[in-house]
Formats: sequence, structure tokens, C-alpha cells
Amino acid sequence: MISFYERQAIWEAHGRRCAYCGERLTFAKLEIDHIMARSTTQVAAEWLATLTAQGLQADFDVDAPENLAPSCGPCNRKKLDRPLLPGRIGIELARAAALAPRVRALAAKYRAAESETRLKLEIAAALEFGALSAVEISRLAKDVRAGTRQFPIRSVFSLFGDRSVRDVSPQDYEAYLDTPVPLPPEMAKGLRLVSNDGSERLVRTLREFDAAIEAGYHAYSTFEMDVAYQAFIHPVLLLRRLRNASIADTSFIDEPIVGLPDIALLPAGLLFLTDDMTNDPAFAGRREKLKGKSIQDLVSAGDAVLASVASDRIAVEYDHGHTFMMEIMRADLNGDGVQDLLIHWAAGPIGGTYSTATQRVLSRHSPDGMLELVRDDEGEEE
Repeated sequence: MISFYERQAIWEAHGRRCAYCGERLTFAKLEIDHIMARSTTQVAAEWLATLTAQGLQADFDVDAPENLAPSCGPCNRKKLDRPLLPGRIGIELARAAALAPRVRALAAKYRAAESETRLKLEIAAALEFGALSAVEISRLAKDVRAGTRQFPIRSVFSLFGDRSVRDVSPQDYEAYLDTPVPLPPEMAKGLRLVSNDGSERLVRTLREFDAAIEAGYHAYSTFEMDVAYQAFIHPVLLLRRLRNASIADTSFIDEPIVGLPDIALLPAGLLFLTDDMTNDPAFAGRREKLKGKSIQDLVSAGDAVLASVASDRIAVEYDHGHTFMMEIMRADLNGDGVQDLLIHWAAGPIGGTYSTATQRVLSRHSPDGMLELVRDDEGEEE
């Protein structure tokens, strides 16, 4: 079976074009074609004759990159009706063989990037749960990459196995909703939820949890509320987000690469403001004044302080508040074909006890435009 990583690598290595007609291909419409059909291998004598005619060894792998090509739907169907002539097969095999090393290198790169994405999603979850502080991130990530420390993969990721988090189909999503989630030993029969009339319901799957909440049930104790959020609420939100993630056809954040450290591209409206947590008229209108400004504008004016910055995260102090942002994943998150930036966003007053955290989506729609908050299916204005 051709993996998600190999599909993406073949698409990229061949210039995102159909191997047969040369038309540009979106990843969503990509079909992977076997240049020499797999059905040919079913008859040993016929397969051996085909290999001999093409000057190939008997151990040639029909599912290897040397025999795979990106195709549009019409060309793939046409090839089924009218198989390629031996000469054309030879041309396509030669091209696939020449690109095979790049395909393998890209597939390995994408697989490694997947591990990085899962790590960032895990760290973001830990930050939201309060199980990890922002100052611990650099050390933790470094230790995990070096193999000196393991970061526990939550149940929602164990569902994917070796598959990419960008490869969650609607069918997968429905199946994941019915998969029992790991719970503490004392909850072997399920998480207890109670209703206002005192009745109880035990839940083990995300779908059971959603149905119970819809029926008016809720977690009762502090411990049960923590488990509810970590084992049920957060995974559902994350699955919904990943269900919409796909490979982008266009990117203005990868070519050239830009991100959170580029504060001249970050809208000042991303920052936490005191008027977000109070109705006091003395604090009203501050957010309106930030429209059209970047975080760089505030830093240059001396109104904001860049508390820390790294290649994938940033912390800013402004208006007696602290805002922390960390890049999680780059993908098309709202189906418009343009690459977006999924970030962990956390904020609160400096020295205060109030804090809030969520995930937000940023996008850029031109080479000279700013990053902007975008609306997606899982948020209001992200």
C-alpha cells in the first residue's frame, strides 16, 4: 500500500503535474498510477516477459517509486482502456527511476516532519492542560528529538498508527469517535457523568461522551472534569481540526518561509488585552486601536516587549498582559487551497491568576501580505 508520505513525495518530485498529460495536479485530485499495471504480475510468464522487454530484473518491485507516477483522473482511466505501448512504458519507467531517489528522500523528510508535528500537537495539549509551562518547551523538545526523553502520545494520536495527521478522512473520523479511549485504572468501566436529576452515565468513547453532554450530563468532580477535558473534549476538537487538514496547493508562508518570529507580519490584534477580561469602560476600545498595526509596530514604538523568540514560537508583553504563541502545523486547514499556520495561543495578565489557551489559524494570501486570523469550520474568527 502506498503511504500518504509516498503519495506526497511522488506528487512533489514530479513537479505536481500529471506524468501523462503534463497538466498541474492538486493533491486532492492526485491519483498514483502503476506504470506497469499490477495485474500484469498475476501471470508469471507474462510478467517475466514484460520485465525482460524493459530490461528489468526479476525482483523488480511493482509498488516501488520506480514504477509509480502521478496521474490525473482522466489519464488514469484512459490508460485502463488503452494501455501504454512498450516504448512509452520505457520512457515513463526511465523518468520514474531517475526521480525515485528524490521520492524516497522526500518521503523520509515528510515522515520526520510528521513526528515533529505530533510532538508540537502534544506540547500544545500539555500547555492547555497546564501540565507544561512555556519555559519548559525548548528543553523538552530538544530531549525528545535527541531520544533522551519520551513524550507520551495521547490516545487521539495512537489511533493514527503510522498515518499522517493530515490524512484523516470523514470515514476515519467516524471510526475514531467509536474507539474506546484510554482512561485511568479507577475508571475501567468508563468516565462517570451526572445529570441535574442525579442520574449517572458511564462513557468510554468520544461519541458516547458527545451524546451524554448533549443530553445534559456533565463531569462532577475536579478529577473527572480534568479527565473529561483531556480524554474526550480536547481529542474531539483536535480530530475535527485534523479532519479538515490537507496538503495545500499554494503557499505564501513556505516560499520564502515565514512564521511567528516575523513580527512585522503578525497583526497586533493577536495580543492579549486587559479589556478582553473585563467590562470596565476604562479599558474599552483598546483593541480597536490595534487595527492595521503589526506587533513590530508596537515593539518599535516601545509599547510592547518581545519577551522571547525562537524559530517556531514567540512571547510578547503588552498592556500588562503576556501572549505566547507556538507554531504547531502548516497545512490547508479550511479548504481554500492556501497553506495555513495552526498555532497554540495562550495569554493572561502578567502576575495574575487568569489564563486562557486555544488553537488559532493564521494565513497569508499574497507574497507581500500580512498573516491574518482566518475563519475555519472549528472556530468563529480564528
